[in-house]
Amino acid sequence: MVRVLMIGAALAVMSPPLRAQTAASVIEKAVTAYKSVKTMRGGFEQTIRNPLTGTSMTARGDFQQQFPDRIAVLFTDPKGDRIIVNGAVAWLYLPSTNPGQALKIPSAAGGSSFNLTEQFLTSPATRFALTSAGSAVVGDRATHAVLLVPKKSIAEFTQATVWVDDANGLIRQFEITEPSGLVRRIRMVDARVNAKVDSGAFSFTPPKGVKVIDQTTGRSGR
Repeated sequence: MVRVLMIGAALAVMSPPLRAQTAASVIEKAVTAYKSVKTMRGGFEQTIRNPLTGTSMTARGDFQQQFPDRIAVLFTDPKGDRIIVNGAVAWLYLPSTNPGQALKIPSAAGGSSFNLTEQFLTSPATRFALTSAGSAVVGDRATHAVLLVPKKSIAEFTQATVWVDDANGLIRQFEITEPSGLVRRIRMVDARVNAKVDSGAFSFTPPKGVKVIDQTTGRSGR
């Protein structure tokens, strides 16, 4: 027994310590991983919490993304809601909360707001104060989390936490605190990288009779 303990101690001395994953190294792993990502698709689960009222609501659905500026979010719960960003404009069609209308937003206003991956990974060390936020298993994936606090105010969030896959650097989950105080957490489910996206996924035609609030021109109509 003494010999076993001595051998174990010797090996511990001889073996180099495991390299700690700093916040900067975790984010840099994600930056590198996404350089090779052209498309992504899978499911998602979104939870929105209101700290003031103590209430929360959860939504689910499927997403497709073609980098850098095309996103299709199709909700299955609440069924029928969708968000489409096609590089030129963003469409918000949310009959569960705004029945009978669709909102059309310029891409400058909508693109970066919905493509949060780009926000997190564009010059992160320059734009954010980075702090390690521990490790966690998201789904069945081991991850490390990083807290990002903008050094200068941005419209999308006051702070964000991203959970980066230890194995491949993909973002498996993120949580943002919006300027309104709402906390939005989104977890990717069975996300597939560089998968074929559906033809027409990033186009949207409002259903007949739906009023379009067009913020690209200031006009509205049916």
